[in-house]
Amino acid sequence: MLIEMKGQYFKFGVHFFTFLSVCILFTLVAFLFTESSTFFSQNRLSDFLWNTDWDVSSEPFSFGIFYILLANFLVAFLACIISSVIAFGVTLFICFYAKTKYQKLLIKLIKILAGIPSIIYGFFALFVIVKLLENVLSISSGESLLAGSFILSIMILPFFTSHMIESMELVKKQYQQDSDALGISIEFFIQKVVFPTCLKASVAGFILAFSRAIGETMATMMAIGNTPLFPYLLSKIQTIPSLIALEMGTSEVGSQHYYALIASGSTLFCIVFILNIILFQLERKNGK
Repeated sequence: MLIEMKGQYFKFGVHFFTFLSVCILFTLVAFLFTESSTFFSQNRLSDFLWNTDWDVSSEPFSFGIFYILLANFLVAFLACIISSVIAFGVTLFICFYAKTKYQKLLIKLIKILAGIPSIIYGFFALFVIVKLLENVLSISSGESLLAGSFILSIMILPFFTSHMIESMELVKKQYQQDSDALGISIEFFIQKVVFPTCLKASVAGFILAFSRAIGETMATMMAIGNTPLFPYLLSKIQTIPSLIALEMGTSEVGSQHYYALIASGSTLFCIVFILNIILFQLERKNGK
């Protein structure tokens, strides 16, 4: 009897916390879109997305996020390109060249990167990467799209690496015995078998890392200069997360500025949601 009661309590607890998690998600979505609807009832979505001027310093205020959204995409995309190249090299070394004891050590070290607070990455970006760009390129300010991309590429490296290791180990397990039996070199095996096979799986890893990078706030905010200009490689930029972090504290609750920031957050949420749907479909297709 006691065992049955414990089982029922356990079952109830599992169902309750599952239901609670779903409720939290729907509450978050409802909050975002309810608050955003107030802004869009007075402003057109097309103006919000395509206008390039964000100015709340003097009336009439201007709420255009095109440059900000474009910069957000570019800094995340460039970070993913840099990180994917590094991750591919690291993964090849771990899977094919490193001894077993060093494999485990390297994997643990890479996982540590995922646990470092973003503010620490921000300090590193501000005092190392930014200064390095200023000295190497002889520019007045190293706060730029490039600096933000560099620090983001380090932050998302564990996502890429873990995904690639999983893919390469699977390919290695399936084909390496046949490769060894034929006397094929590791380099030829990597070039002709591993690279083409893992390329499709890397797309899913790229989307996962991009979703992570596009929402990063603190580290990029300390490296990009936070100026809503057209994004060039060495120009100061602003992203949606940094915009919200910098201006939410100064906006009056219920004002147009406040609702515009919520609308910006909703836009970012929609982008990440779409990316996750694409990722789900890719994983489902690969699973089949």
